[in-house]
Amino acid sequence: MLVVIAVIGILAAIAVPNIGRINNAAELSKDRRNAQQLASVYSAASAAGYDFVTTPTTAATAAAVVTRIVTGATVTDSTSPFYNQYFGVPNISATEQASAVPYLSLTNSMLVYNSGL
Repeated sequence: MLVVIAVIGILAAIAVPNIGRINNAAELSKDRRNAQQLASVYSAASAAGYDFVTTPTTAATAAAVVTRIVTGATVTDSTSPFYNQYFGVPNISATEQASAVPYLSLTNSMLVYNSGL
């Protein structure tokens, strides 16, 4: 009986740190996925004629653009084929936004996903 308990204890000692690493890897994966989704919505909106960088005209940083994308916007140009189409990612919390920002950069007025981090 003692041997069985000792073996179970050893297995538990090995498994617990691995579970923590799995949780950390899942969190990083979620952050990267959110960053990819934000960059993708930015690109789609840009192709449709909406610019999250210059609308509104306040200073643009990657974090500010992310906040604008999460808030979302509707294309108001009636000549656009995407007139009245909504672009946004509304279900990302402030914490998730902050975790996604390090994977994004604002380069030449484009929100770019940086996978190398």
